[in-house]
Amino acid sequence: MLKFRKDDETLINPFPSLVKRIWVFVDLALYLCMNKPCLARLSALFTTGYTVSYHPMRCFILGFILTFSSSLQAQNCQCDLFSTNQETIEWAAENMDTAAIQAWYQKLQNAPEPYCQFLGLSQEVQFLTRKRRFERLPGLLAQLEKRSQSFPCKASTAADIARFKADYYQKLDSVELATQYVFEALALAEKAGDAEKIIAATTILSTIYYRQNQEIKAKPFILKALQLIEKQPENHKTAANCIWLGRIYESDFALLENPKLLDSAEVFANKALRLAGQFQLDRQKQQAFEIKEAIAYHRGDFQQSLSWLDSTYFYIKKAGDFDRIHVYFLTKASSLAEMGDFKTASAHQDSAIFYARKYSQPTFLANILKQAVEVFEMTGETGKALACLKESSAISDSLFTAARSKVINELEQKYQKVNDENTILNLSNQRKFLWIGLLSVAILAMIVYYQYRRRLFKQKQEILEIQQRLNRARMNPHFFFNALSSLQSFAVNETDSIALAENLSKFSHIMRQTLENTYRDYVTIKQEEDFLREYLELQQMRFPDKFDFTIHCDKNLDHDDLLVPSMIVQPFVENSVEHGFSNISYKGLLKINFDLDNDGILVTVYDNGRGLNYHTPTAKPYVSRASQIIKDRIYLLNLKLKSNATFSITNNADQGVTITIKLPIIHES
Repeated sequence: MLKFRKDDETLINPFPSLVKRIWVFVDLALYLCMNKPCLARLSALFTTGYTVSYHPMRCFILGFILTFSSSLQAQNCQCDLFSTNQETIEWAAENMDTAAIQAWYQKLQNAPEPYCQFLGLSQEVQFLTRKRRFERLPGLLAQLEKRSQSFPCKASTAADIARFKADYYQKLDSVELATQYVFEALALAEKAGDAEKIIAATTILSTIYYRQNQEIKAKPFILKALQLIEKQPENHKTAANCIWLGRIYESDFALLENPKLLDSAEVFANKALRLAGQFQLDRQKQQAFEIKEAIAYHRGDFQQSLSWLDSTYFYIKKAGDFDRIHVYFLTKASSLAEMGDFKTASAHQDSAIFYARKYSQPTFLANILKQAVEVFEMTGETGKALACLKESSAISDSLFTAARSKVINELEQKYQKVNDENTILNLSNQRKFLWIGLLSVAILAMIVYYQYRRRLFKQKQEILEIQQRLNRARMNPHFFFNALSSLQSFAVNETDSIALAENLSKFSHIMRQTLENTYRDYVTIKQEEDFLREYLELQQMRFPDKFDFTIHCDKNLDHDDLLVPSMIVQPFVENSVEHGFSNISYKGLLKINFDLDNDGILVTVYDNGRGLNYHTPTAKPYVSRASQIIKDRIYLLNLKLKSNATFSITNNADQGVTITIKLPIIHES
């Protein structure tokens, strides 16, 4: 029976994570490999008709379920309606186009796919949070959380929901809950390696730290987000990220008064303005102009500050985003007061406080009241200044408490602790995987080396067998027996003593050459010619007036320097004489040519004998014997010289056979 680890949820969760599915298959493969050969067992997973033990059909069903769950996961976490129109939907959200946003999240929620409905609900939650319409948000967030449980991509949806909650509680000034959820969202985003979600969580986290006057705590997270933003391709979301960074640098200048910080803020504001124009994002244009106005104010260029404010107000009205109208009145009041227009400045400051009470949260209201103190002091309205100071202090005391800071710091420490533990665990796992990898590589190297040695040994053994076979087949033993019989007939007839002496000399020379060639791989073309000539003359002695022969060598070939494999032509010549010319009514003709052919030597053996289409059973083995010999010789030649030697046997159009052997050029030197 197949068993799985206790921590594996495969048996109780029909849609396990990808990692767990992989581990299930690994467990299954290891189990199968311990019982029978791996390939046979693993292939059994994808076939039918099992008769093996330990419930292989169950293994097959499990593999099918897991594979099916993968495709189901892809379907469940996919919404074609959103994917096709994602840029349009996100553009409407960035521009705060209320009618378009509501139309899109209604379309998504009415779609048949559950994941589309989830995304529609997500769009509605983000829109209501940005508009500060908090009445329905708790219920919608609860619905989101409930629906996300049915999706296999829970880790991704959990990160989004945690960020939605963090944004919601941050706008409610419930800093403790906002901090808790933003750290949760950040941890999930980092685990998933999702850069956009890390940036989004870091944006909220830095805002919380700045509002709690803990700018130093925000720096590591801002730096992390900055590195990620620089690596992301430019799109409609990049403008919002640049605006966030521009505000960070502008806020830092207000604390440190370092001119370089203003330069950095201006760089990001200009980039945000360029991208907002490129993607037609009115809300981002408004916010980019707010940063440029603040930069001009810090530099003392109040006229330019008012000019940027007019641009800000234009896009506030165009986008219909009045949530930040108090910022417009506040900054204009400050610039007018610096320019000496105290009456208009006072009126704008009153408007800023009015709209802050209406649209803003307590944190912003406290900051606006604090800045109003400076404006009213410049206009000489000390009573208003004192009232604003008291109200600002009261709000700040309720918001920036030591207890609240302690909770935020504890949440950060908890996040860092989990992060450190994950880092240690990852390092430990990396070491384990490294050792496993090294061990696997070592085992693989040993297997490869063993297979290489085994193959090398087998190849050497094969070469030895071929060489032994070739040595045994250097010359047909019947030739020596028949040649000696012919010489015996000459010896009986005393009038043929001269012919007997000549033929004995040829016979002994052929015997010596045959024995020497046993130890020699190559001979010169000249030596091969002489050997073939003496051999054929002896054959003519045996078969008088049976055949004629010619041996021709190309004049471009150096007879004494170029080498050919020893006795590579002889088996075919023997075959032609012994069998090709047997039982023919005409005189046979044998032609042997050595020619230069491009980058090789071409040897051609032609005869006008019976050819290969005869039906004499006893002749067939001789043809195959000659072919096998040449195959063995060419195999050894190609193996040793890495050459491309070939041979072919064809019937002539009229009669007889032509053997063609192509050999590489080998110089004796």
